[in-house]
Amino acid sequence: METEYGDAAAEGRTAPATETFPAHRDLLFTVAYEMLGSAADAEDVVQETWLRWSAVELSAVREPRA
Repeated sequence: METEYGDAAAEGRTAPATETFPAHRDLLFTVAYEMLGSAADAEDVVQETWLRWSAVELSAVREPRA
């Protein structure tokens, strides 16, 4: 069974998770940096968030920014 990402990639499209995440990446980095005080730690948070986000069923997400 193809995943949502696999279907998009096979058709030469961008996966919905990939389209949504960059729009909020800067905000996520800023919040993480303000909380942690380290750019390296903030980047780690952004990376972990991306890994989790890419596995989420997007139809269940009401507000991606939240």
